[in-house]
Amino acid sequence: MQNPWKHAFHSGMSSASDLRAAIQAGVPVGVVANLLTNAQVFLALPKYLDQGGKVFVDSGAFTAFQKRESMQWDRVFFTYDALINQTDSPSNLSIVAPDVVGDQAATLGLWHEHAMQITGWIARGVRVIVPLQKGVLSAGRMLEKATEIFASSKFTAGIPSNLEAMTAADCLTLWHHDFHILGRVKLTPDLSLKLEALGKNNPGAQFTSDANWLRSRLKKISAIQTSRPDMRYQLETRRTQAVRAVLDFDSYECAIRI
Repeated sequence: MQNPWKHAFHSGMSSASDLRAAIQAGVPVGVVANLLTNAQVFLALPKYLDQGGKVFVDSGAFTAFQKRESMQWDRVFFTYDALINQTDSPSNLSIVAPDVVGDQAATLGLWHEHAMQITGWIARGVRVIVPLQKGVLSAGRMLEKATEIFASSKFTAGIPSNLEAMTAADCLTLWHHDFHILGRVKLTPDLSLKLEALGKNNPGAQFTSDANWLRSRLKKISAIQTSRPDMRYQLETRRTQAVRAVLDFDSYECAIRI
């Protein structure tokens, strides 16, 4: 399968040094809402969006699920709203709507509770990713529910890929124009089957994805970070220099093979 992604977001870039490197490299950036500083929310990320950069902001719900922690949605929404208000290019911003991993009923409850907020983001042209969690309803019916609750289909259907992920059979129940694969960029056999199923009913649909880019590249970054610094970038930290250097030859654009 050819590279299906319009954008593959390099997630894990929430720290100041890593985000600076990713922005300098010009790659699609992925961050977590509750890990960002005010400088990133009000300056660095809006500037990048206005320059044409693509930014994916995760709510942190999956990490909360893993750690069995409750979500502070007010804090997440503050970050979303601040980014939206600071940029002139909201269409370059992708944000994840509230959800509960593996719990369809609870996710629907959050959509109803925060429908006004979510419809406001959609109306302002933000790319809102709506995670379709598994449950009693089929994926297709869950998508219909989202359209009913938000009174719009101008959102992105989020396809979970990790715990509680939907199957290729689930994907065959979906008709939509825009999809985002949550947490997976590499084209594994399982993901390829899901994309094939989605493409069958949705020719011409847009596909994007995100995954933690840093985690599997820490050894490479560490090796460069401890070597002689690049004197052309004396004002940058060694960490920023190292991450940018690895991005130059091992970004998702480089790694995905046709």
